[in-house]
Formats: sequence, structure tokens, C-alpha cells
Amino acid sequence: MSKLYVVGIGPGGLNHMTFEARQAIEDADVIVGYQAYLDFIQPLLAGKLLYSSGMMREVERCSQALAVAASGKTVALVSSGDAGIYGMAGLALELADEPDAPSGVEVVVVPGVSAVQAAASVLGAPLMHDFAVISLSDLLTPLEKIRQRLRAAAEADFVVALYNPRSKGRTTQIEEAAAILIAARGPQVPVGIVRNACRDGEERIITTLGEMLNHPIDMFSIVIIGNASTRLCKDGRIVTPRGYATRGESQNPNRRKRSAGMDTAAPGADPHAVMFCGTGSDVGKSVLTAGFCRILKRHGLSVAPFKSQNMALNSAVTPEGGEIGRAQGVQAEACGIPPHTDMNPILLKPNSDTGSQVIVQGKVVRNMGVKEYNAFKPEAFLKVKESFQRLRERYSFIVMEGAGSIAEINLREHDIANLKVAAMAGAPAILVADIDRGGVFAQIVGTLELLTPEEKALVKGVIINKFRGDASLLASGIEYVENRTGVPVLGVLPWFKGLALPEEDSVALQKKPAVPKEPQSGERLRVGVVRLPRISNYTDFAVLEAEPDVDLYYIHSPWLVETMDLVIIPGTKSTIADLVSIREQGIADALSRFQGAVVGICGGYQMLGVTVNDPDRVETSLESAQGLGLLDVVTTMLKEKQTHQAQGELLPAGEGVAPGCSPAIAGYEIHMGESVLGSGASPFARICSRSGSDTDLEEGAVSADGRVFGTYLHGIFDNHGFRTAFLNRLRRRKGIPEQAEAALAPDPFDELAAHMEKHLDLERIFQICGISPLRVHPPQTFPPGRGSHAASPAQENDREPNLLPPEGRDGGSETTVA
Repeated sequence: MSKLYVVGIGPGGLNHMTFEARQAIEDADVIVGYQAYLDFIQPLLAGKLLYSSGMMREVERCSQALAVAASGKTVALVSSGDAGIYGMAGLALELADEPDAPSGVEVVVVPGVSAVQAAASVLGAPLMHDFAVISLSDLLTPLEKIRQRLRAAAEADFVVALYNPRSKGRTTQIEEAAAILIAARGPQVPVGIVRNACRDGEERIITTLGEMLNHPIDMFSIVIIGNASTRLCKDGRIVTPRGYATRGESQNPNRRKRSAGMDTAAPGADPHAVMFCGTGSDVGKSVLTAGFCRILKRHGLSVAPFKSQNMALNSAVTPEGGEIGRAQGVQAEACGIPPHTDMNPILLKPNSDTGSQVIVQGKVVRNMGVKEYNAFKPEAFLKVKESFQRLRERYSFIVMEGAGSIAEINLREHDIANLKVAAMAGAPAILVADIDRGGVFAQIVGTLELLTPEEKALVKGVIINKFRGDASLLASGIEYVENRTGVPVLGVLPWFKGLALPEEDSVALQKKPAVPKEPQSGERLRVGVVRLPRISNYTDFAVLEAEPDVDLYYIHSPWLVETMDLVIIPGTKSTIADLVSIREQGIADALSRFQGAVVGICGGYQMLGVTVNDPDRVETSLESAQGLGLLDVVTTMLKEKQTHQAQGELLPAGEGVAPGCSPAIAGYEIHMGESVLGSGASPFARICSRSGSDTDLEEGAVSADGRVFGTYLHGIFDNHGFRTAFLNRLRRRKGIPEQAEAALAPDPFDELAAHMEKHLDLERIFQICGISPLRVHPPQTFPPGRGSHAASPAQENDREPNLLPPEGRDGGSETTVA
């Protein structure tokens, strides 16, 4: 009887081959194998007849080896590693067992050093206790079956070794595996990645489960993830103790120490981050994130906000001149620190129904459609990880915000904003649901039911937001939700008035009044903001809404223009396109007839001019567009966006717009154009400082009669003295009482924090976040106005000497949410 040896040659080096494997190769007349494996043993192949083939042709190789052996020759069929572990032995035996298989062939399986053994030896001793080996390739195993095996191994606390972790065309399985294992055992478990184990080009990486995906992993890699007992030795190698020397918890003080520490490493108890995510948009994530930031600040922690990807109409400018979502700027204020681009590394500003301007770490990349952006997301996610890591190194705790709903299953594959980011950060998630829109229990249960088990494991609690009434009426519903989902409800937040934080997106804008519902009152000012199709930074006008005698409307009908005392053209993401739009709507003609005050902010300022030129087609295919002609100004679009925080002073024409106010003003710039004044307009202000650097620039324009002015300064109405003087000028014209400049209001963040502390189970939330009461100081109170300003590093150190100091809005007008 002829023989077919199925030989495991080990990881590739001749020094790792067994004597039996060498003998089988020597005895064979014919060697069959994948060419790359034959290359490993080239010195042993002299005088042999060779049959080689490429990847994906395993059946062909096995059949050929059996046929040659049946002809009377001794054949060695070569496998890397061990022939019986993801090797050729099983296939050879299956084919030899077929009814029509060649007869007279004895199949002999020759063991070898498997890849997992080789990788383990490079790492130390990670496989000393029970372990599971799982291939992530779905070529021969359905993906759902792979997920089931990962979940079972994770739940059983096996050390897990992953074969075929990632290929060029298969990148998501390793990410899913990481999320499943993090959900079961936390992000701090040791992980070893070995590439080309025990052969030329060997590479070893020791990391953690939470950081694993930050390192290169490919088909030549074996990834070994530790269990609850796995630890690092002093020399950096990994060991999973078997318990030979000290069996039992009571006899192993080192293990007792490890077990006690696991409370802070398990998911939901990692003391460095938490994510507030939502059942939908506008449920309150932004404001609750800001509130929790202030709660932690009041307890003495150095804290920073983080939202990986924000799609926002409203943005803010950081001190260094980067652009981020306005919500993160406000949340930074709640933390008492300056905003930074790392707090919102990816900002999307929609400029069409299917595309957005993509801003990465504060700088514009380019405009992208949906498909192009999805292809860009892996690169964007690297920036997300980079920014999060920098924040984590600077601050002791990160309060993260999700985006929209976490149950958008059609977006799961490309998620870089919600639970994938929570898993990356090793952060527990708290789900926020909005009872004001109705169906809150369906929101909660439906959201959780649509999550995968790995995603659901990250959600550690639920907050019901915007409630009005007796919270005890919700008891039966809350009990049902907790029993059905296993996720606790952490509190019911009542509707909260008296808090004015800026909104973030079009969901909130849709709730703004567009048409006056009451007859015009002679005792009130009526302000109309033109609702441009591509409106941006409409938070500029939140302070006007808060004025006691101002009614503000977002208008899109020409007949409403004449009913207003003031018309404002706001910022836009596409000046020329929106200019064309308001002409088509008839609003441009209405403004030409309007005799009241007109203000243009940023893109609105550009529209007020004579012409808007776009020679490089930055915005549209049009090279030029006629402006409204209300200001003697010509604007030219430029390729580079200007983003600055700015300070300056009003020039005489600007002082005439708001007579009697202090000339000092501040705001921020976000624009892609340059405007030049003609003889019929005067400059509005002089900019003295941009992004922290001294400058001397004339800015804005005022018409000869002072009725119309435009400026690039977003936030101009946030200057209290200017706003009061400007509105009083309109009040005098209308014959209604003037208003005094508003006194300094109580810090809204402290009010929000107190509201949340009163109605939420803060002790349980701290427990979910892994924050021990011993880690935090009692809540601090701040003098009026101080809480909204950044503390110096010295002040931070005084309050929290053991934590690193920092280096370095978006919510409804009457509610705790936006």
C-alpha cells in the first residue's frame, strides 16, 4: 500500500520542523503543496518531483496528491503549521473517504508546530489555560456562525486566538470580534499580535483589547486575546496563569489584587469615558453631555467632551482657528476648558441633499457625496482614534456624545459615530430617549432590540428625557422596559425651562416659528431670519429669541418681509446657490422694497452686496451672481476657508448702527470669500486679533444711511452691549420702551448640572462609569459667571492634584435637550 503523508512543516523555519516531518519529506518521491510553503523547505526538496499551486486550490492539490499516491509513489502533501489545525489533513481524509476515491493509499498525518503555538511562544505563555481558536475567514464558515462562536468564547472567558483576522477585502470581522470581546471582558485585557511567527520578518506587538485595532493586523498575523486572569510579566510578556503554585483565590494574593482591579477594567466600569447616545436626533444628547461634563467638573475631575463625527448646521471656531461642531464648543465651556479640534475630529456640513463639506481635525478636506465619504471613512476613523487618544492623555475623563439613533441598522457597516466608537474607547453607553415626542417605551425597546448582542452589551442604562407631569405614572412602563431589556432606567428628567443652549441641526430648526400666529403687537419687535435652504450657524440668533420683547421668525415667504421690523440674512454653506433660491422665491424683490433694518451675517453679508464672483467655481458652476445691491460691496470666493476667533472694535459707521455701546466686540469667522467695499459703504469694524495673533483689518460694511449692515462676525449679537444698543435703536424708531442691558445670568451649566443631579441616579451612573466616590471631591460651587470660563492649569491642580490638567451648544431653548 502506498503512502500519502500530510505533513505539518511548522511556522516556516527548518529549525521548527519535527524529526518525523523531515523524515516524511525525505521518504517522499513527490512533494505537493502551496508554492509559498514549498519555498520554506526548499533545502529539503532536492531531487523531488514537485507539484505546486496557488491559494484557493486546496481540493485540487489534495486530489492530485491522492491520485499520485495511488499510482504507487510516496507523496508528501505539505501544510504550514500543523496539518490537522486549519491544514490539509481533514480535507485529505474526507477525499480519501469518498466512494470513488483512489484505493490502496494510506493517509498518514504528521503533526507540526501550529501557528497558534508559534505565536504563543513569541508572546510568552498566553495559552496556559483553556483557550479557543477561531478563524475570522467567512469563505468556509458563515459570518453569523463566526459571531456565535466569538460570543460563546467571550462569555466562557476562554483565551481567544484569532486566525485569518483581516485581509484586504475583509476588514470588518476583526472590528466585530473586538467589540464582542470588549463587551464581555473590558478593554484592558492584554492582547498579543504576532506577524510571521518564528520565521523571517517576525513582528510582535503587546497591546490591550481596547487599543488592538490601532495596530496593523493582516492575514500573516495571529491575534491572541487574554482572559480575566491574563496579565503582563515584568519583562512585558503575556502569561495566563494555570494556578500550579497557588490554587484558589484565597491562596493567590496576586490574583486577588487582579480581581479587585477588574471592577475598573470591565465594560461599564472603565474610569475614563462614557457615551451618551440616543434613540434618535434631538433627544437631548448634546445637552446631557454638557450637563454631565459640568457635574464631573463640579466634582473636581479634569474632563473633556468628544463627538467623533458631527453633522451640524452650526459650528464653532477653536482658539487655534479650527472648525468644530458648536455643541462641542459649548460642552468645552461646560468643562471650563478651551474648545479643541480633537473634541470633534470629523465635522460634516451638508451642502446638498446627498453631500457635505468634510472637515477633519478642524480643516476642510473637500466636498464629498455619500459613496465617496463612505470610502473615506476608514481614513477618518484613524483620525477619530488619534484625537480620542490625545484627549485621553490630557484629561482624566471623556464624556462622549453619539449621533442620531444608535439603531440605524442600514448605517451600521459604516458607523464611526456611535457604538463602534464606544467600543473603541472602552466606554459604556447611556441611551437617551425623548418622551415629549411620544412612544418613549417603544423608542427604548425598539432601539435595544435592533442592536446586535455585542452592541447591546455596551448599553448600561437609559435616561428618559423631557418629561412633563408626575413621574410616578411611568413606573409600570419602566418596570416593563427593565424586565424586557435587562437595561436599567437611570432616571426621568423633567422638562427644564430657563436654559438656552444653541441647537445643532435642522431637526431643531424645523420647530422654529415660520409664520406669526398672533396679530402684530405694537409693543414688540418682530425679527425675521430668512430661512435659506442651506442655512448655517443660526445659533447666532438665539440671544435675540431670549430678548423679552422680541418675536423671532424663520421666514421663507416674501409677503412676511414687510411685516418685520428687522430682517436678517444668515450664514449659508453656499452663498450663490441660496442667492439664486431667494430670487426664485421672490424674497430678493421683497427686500429691495423693504424700508426697515437689514442685517447680513457671513454668507448673508455677501448676498447684500452688488456681486458675488466665483472664478474658481468653489461653490457652484456659476462664475458670478448678482447680489441684492443693498450694500456697495463686491465679494470674490476663495479656495481657502477662513476660520478664526476674532476681537476688534466698532468703527464710526458701526457705532452709528448701535449708538452708545462700547466699541469692543468679539465673534468668530467661518467663510470662504473676501469682500471689497465701494465708495457707497463704510467699514463696520476693525479686527485687532485673529486666532490669538495681532492684526489690523477693516471688516464688514454699513450702508450710507445706516439702515443696512453686514459682517463676517458670527456671534455679533452675543456682544450684550452691541445687541442692546442696536435693538434700542429699533425700539426708538418703533416708539416702544427701550431695554436695559441684561444683567449677568446665572451659569446655565450649573443649573443644568443641579437639575440632572436631582433627578438622575447619579450614584449608579458613577458606578457605570467606573468612578468611585473616593475618586471625586464633593460638588463645588462657583461665583456667578466663573463657571463658564476655563480655569488655569494651576487652578485645576488646586482642585484635583492627582489628575492631569488640560493642555490646551446644542440644545433646545427651554429644555434640557436639543
